[in-house]
Amino acid sequence: MRRTSRFWLALWAGKGMSSILKLLGKKGTTLPGKIALQVEPQLMGMLSSAYTDGIIMVTGTNGKTTTANLLAQILKADGKTFAFNQAGANLVTGITGALLANTGWGGRSKVKMALLEVDEATVPKFCQQVTPYVAIVTNFFRDQLDRYGELDTTIKLVRDAIPPQTHLILNADDPLVAQFGRERIHTLYYGVEQTPDSKIYSTETREARFCPHCGAELVYTLYHYGQLGIYACPCGYKRPEPPVLAQNVKAGEDGIQFRVEPTSYSITLQGYYNLYNALAAMTAAKRIGIKDREIQRGLSEFIPQAGRMEQFILPQGAVTLTLVKNPTGFNQVLQTVLSRKEHPIRLLIGINDLAADGRDISWLWDVDFECLGREEERIQRIVCSGLRAEDMAVRLKYAGVPADKLHLEREMSNALEKLSEGLAGQATIFILPTYTLLFPTRELLANRQIKSYELNSRQHIQRGEG
Repeated sequence: MRRTSRFWLALWAGKGMSSILKLLGKKGTTLPGKIALQVEPQLMGMLSSAYTDGIIMVTGTNGKTTTANLLAQILKADGKTFAFNQAGANLVTGITGALLANTGWGGRSKVKMALLEVDEATVPKFCQQVTPYVAIVTNFFRDQLDRYGELDTTIKLVRDAIPPQTHLILNADDPLVAQFGRERIHTLYYGVEQTPDSKIYSTETREARFCPHCGAELVYTLYHYGQLGIYACPCGYKRPEPPVLAQNVKAGEDGIQFRVEPTSYSITLQGYYNLYNALAAMTAAKRIGIKDREIQRGLSEFIPQAGRMEQFILPQGAVTLTLVKNPTGFNQVLQTVLSRKEHPIRLLIGINDLAADGRDISWLWDVDFECLGREEERIQRIVCSGLRAEDMAVRLKYAGVPADKLHLEREMSNALEKLSEGLAGQATIFILPTYTLLFPTRELLANRQIKSYELNSRQHIQRGEG
């Protein structure tokens, strides 16, 4: 793509803003891209042409950020350098900002590969300017219907936007994703043979009851979670046989172990949705020629980031922070919480309804909070926070959680105090915020964690141990 005078003005304006933000001590993941795009709307495509080793796109409803970060760790283990919107700024402005950060003032790219997380609704705009070499599609679930519209619309937009020459990495166990591979030459599937929690019958909400091709009801012989599982339709559409297949899946508090022949792998993440994220990253790595040894090392060295099953060590004990944003993801987090059977449970659930969260919170009624009601003896306390704290408390009351175990505290800092109030002994403590509460909560936890380390250090010094 020809570089015009507008390209140079846009480049320098974006990089200039990035420099100013750095001087002010701010990250500025989207503002440089926003300013640059106002000067040259085609800048993203112009910058992308420099990535001659290929651009990897990661999209889907759940798991984009974790999948991208897992793949980034594998790429690093293989010695590769690449542009990356690591902070999860996955709209056009954030993607352009990430490319700007890896471009010098003279317009030359510092690296030849890019790994880009792309919001589902942004895929059409992204692919108008950029042709990804590899596209990972994780899954499709209802999410922020007030923003995305009906799920069928989102799926069609993504499917039609991805260029035919792009190599697809698809979740075979999700029929909504697997359909992308029909009549596509470059497709590689991943999937799961069985998990310890897989079952032959499910009452869980799922998005794909019907065949995406003929409309008949899909027949499942095994459910993993949501609509993910082993399925088939009388018309002939069925789950593809995935070359990358997780077997011998085992889960514990220290993470998940599994085997993809001929190699065994482990991740320090919990929840079977994270098994799928690891498989997606692994499959993409295999597609671009990375060996099993580097994949194994990259996965084992991965540390959870940015509120995705992220652990903080506070004076009260270990606290896990993880984002919740739709029914299926929330259900999987709850199953992970309840799987820790040796300790009582304390939860802080923060629900906002700002634009980035989705204005419509009716999705809370599709979450299986009844599983908490059935385990009321293990529940010590649930604190409801955020702008819609009262709505969350009402939902939990109807789910069977006793009212005396529910606490309302709109301000997150006060909610954290309430969460640990009266705590004696060990407990499983999870904090589950929606998007606009995630990073403020993370900052509060990080500050308290630092203070706890400082306190411990002072105590060691006073005892003459330091």
